[in-house]
Amino acid sequence: MNDLNLDPRNVRIEVKDTSPESDIIDDLFHNEKALALVESICKIGLLTHEVPIAIKRDGKLVVVEGNRRVAALKAIQNPYLAPEHQARITKATQGVNRDALRSISVKLAPSEDDANQLIAAIHTGTQRLGWSPARQAAFFQAQIDAGKSPEYLISHYPTVEVKKFIIRSQILNLFRNAHYEDIELRDYIKRRNFPVSVLARLYDYDGFLVVAKIRVNEQRATVQLEAPQEQFDKLAEKIIGDIKTKHINTRTLNSTQSEFYIDYMDKLRDLVNVDTETEVHAPHAPGNVTTPTATTKTATTPVSSQPTSPTSQQSPPASGSPSQQGKAPSNPTGTVKKNATPSKVTEPPKASHNYLNLGQIKIDPAYPPAIHKIYAELALINIKKYPNATLDLLRTFLEKSIKAYAEKLKIDLKQHAGQQSGSGFVQLAHCLTWLEEHLKNTKQTAFIQVIKKVRGNQVGVYTPTVDHMNAINHNHHVFATSEEVRDCWDGMEGLIRVMLKP
Repeated sequence: MNDLNLDPRNVRIEVKDTSPESDIIDDLFHNEKALALVESICKIGLLTHEVPIAIKRDGKLVVVEGNRRVAALKAIQNPYLAPEHQARITKATQGVNRDALRSISVKLAPSEDDANQLIAAIHTGTQRLGWSPARQAAFFQAQIDAGKSPEYLISHYPTVEVKKFIIRSQILNLFRNAHYEDIELRDYIKRRNFPVSVLARLYDYDGFLVVAKIRVNEQRATVQLEAPQEQFDKLAEKIIGDIKTKHINTRTLNSTQSEFYIDYMDKLRDLVNVDTETEVHAPHAPGNVTTPTATTKTATTPVSSQPTSPTSQQSPPASGSPSQQGKAPSNPTGTVKKNATPSKVTEPPKASHNYLNLGQIKIDPAYPPAIHKIYAELALINIKKYPNATLDLLRTFLEKSIKAYAEKLKIDLKQHAGQQSGSGFVQLAHCLTWLEEHLKNTKQTAFIQVIKKVRGNQVGVYTPTVDHMNAINHNHHVFATSEEVRDCWDGMEGLIRVMLKP
């Protein structure tokens, strides 16, 4: 190793021809990821399918191809050659047999011109064709099919994103094994050049996995379909058809927050909700008599006169009436007032989405299953059809999220609630009081105003408050609208995101 000299003329580096070798090593570690190569060699050994190429220059043996590899090997022998990375190199080389890496084989080129011709062929030619994403996944799937476990592959290829490739292969198999009414789609997805990268833009998004009912365990690299096969077949038919017609591609699915992506996810939710809707609206009595749903009542029944006094201290006026803070009356039923002044004609507002956008929510896998299940239900519920059910579920989601967060921090909320009320029961109000104190103590001041808003401590704000959510739950004169559901979610989404993140 000491006989090999790094090449100051190497196109990878930007040093002078007269620079000492230490400067070349420093440049390769700073700009060419030589440290990653050190860690790779220490994990799996030195791969010898390609050997460095050297020439004789001014009586010295100079490496003209493989400088990064040689620099990494030199640093393994002497970590002080890369002083800024010394600690990580020393850690990576613990237990490594340095003597086995002290000598390597090189190819000696007849001349520098001959070496340059070979180097150009390697780095600018097209002799080696990279694998497609589908082929990358198929490589590991073939080994699984041969009996090797994901755990074995993950440990056997420590420098490769094996988990990602195994998950890709298993999800691709789910779609390939689906039943397609259109035979062309069945053949299309089995092609070697199928654009699996488009499919990845969907399954990399947790919200899609919830809608498709696909459970992915990233640690174990396992994939399990939990949806009824017929339901998944319909979903696969649409998605693969849309990929084939180029309705969706990596550009249109570039961002989960884009209007196109959100709208597309809404369409997928509508598709998987078809069977559920059929059950909800099916006759419940003999004959053709059907039971009207709560949604129908909400949409057609006008609000009756309000009671002279609320049924409890927590019960607010009915939705659509002014609150005690002085909020102007709303008109949830859409009834036109007799003396209303015609408003200025404007363009109709853009139609709002039928579902809550949960795209920013990432849930810690260690949280209880109840949190994941409620999230899954919220992702699929149509807020225009079921605003009351959604708002009730949102209240539950908020309370349980706070409790899961406190449990993660090893906080006894029951004891905290007992100090407030003496009852020992932990209610949403107690959870919010503790959370506000916690945010103050941990200097997370940006969310304190959010807590105050949800608790109802801000004058003039009523919709996203606990009082309002409690009224939906308890007051028989109050009902919710889809806009109120969105207001509540917008008010608490950032807070829930912080509490649930891994």
